[in-house]
Amino acid sequence: MSSETNLLPSDVSELPLIRIASDLATMAWEQMVAWRSSLGAQLDASVVDTKTSPNDLVTLADAQIESLVRGYLTKVRPADIMVGEEGAPALDPTGFFDTQLLSRLNCFDPGSNDLLDMSDHGQPLEWHVDPIDGTVNYVRNIEHYAFSVGVCEAGEDHGRGLGEEGWLIGLVASPGLNATWLGAKGQGSYRVEGQLSEARGSTLAIPARRLYGTPAGLSGRLLATGFAYTGDNRGPQLAKLLTLMDGYDDIRRCGSAAIDLCMLAEGKVNSYAERGLGIYDYAGGGVIAAEAGASVHRGGSGGPKAAAESEQEARRLIASI
Repeated sequence: MSSETNLLPSDVSELPLIRIASDLATMAWEQMVAWRSSLGAQLDASVVDTKTSPNDLVTLADAQIESLVRGYLTKVRPADIMVGEEGAPALDPTGFFDTQLLSRLNCFDPGSNDLLDMSDHGQPLEWHVDPIDGTVNYVRNIEHYAFSVGVCEAGEDHGRGLGEEGWLIGLVASPGLNATWLGAKGQGSYRVEGQLSEARGSTLAIPARRLYGTPAGLSGRLLATGFAYTGDNRGPQLAKLLTLMDGYDDIRRCGSAAIDLCMLAEGKVNSYAERGLGIYDYAGGGVIAAEAGASVHRGGSGGPKAAAESEQEARRLIASI
């Protein structure tokens, strides 16, 4: 496996779901940058709260971004289902952002000053959204945080995601790393420097790098993983670490499952395994890793997740985690 310098094919960039996901990332990127100056070293309780532990953080930025995404999808794909981490209510982006930002959105109509309904009258879809994956990193100004969205066909149990089939697109956008990763079913995965929306309106193709995982012959093997915030869950994870690392030289724990999976797609790590995540944590990155050639086992909400260069290794990681 390897990566190569390329251009983002128009067949990918012009996919309606990619254009919508790009809009969501544009709004999220804008707000992550805007909120960042409010988050100082004191972790001020006026903008930061905790979830399950002092290190499991949620910010007002998380909830606001999720609200804007929900408000956008309510207008643009009203029959679809959005599953978000925070459960925040819808907020209409057209009443929130100025014209300059709205004009960068693919689905904004300046004539009506509103978002366009992009429904295709097909099967309803599920949008699994993490407004900020890696919130602890975001609050502490560590670069590894990102907006993440993965889209799949709606299952019988709406909002629960699917197993290994039915995932259509994934997009992960990181202001801290100034990068956007995207993947579309059957059409590969790509890394774009900066935001997709920055190239909107340009007559030039979008520079991108096609991703193929770990280059052949690369020395050493790295495993990306993560650990629970609470000691009760962390203990069993640490007890399994020796078995999990069999065949690896070292681990990487960057604090964002979405970025971990993108690093796998780029070939920066060889494999990824983790337990205890929500679907929204890995939905976008899972598509990107799979389209780069990885064998991905998603595991549902809270279950074991793994992605590796081979099906055999992915199964071993699932059994070990």
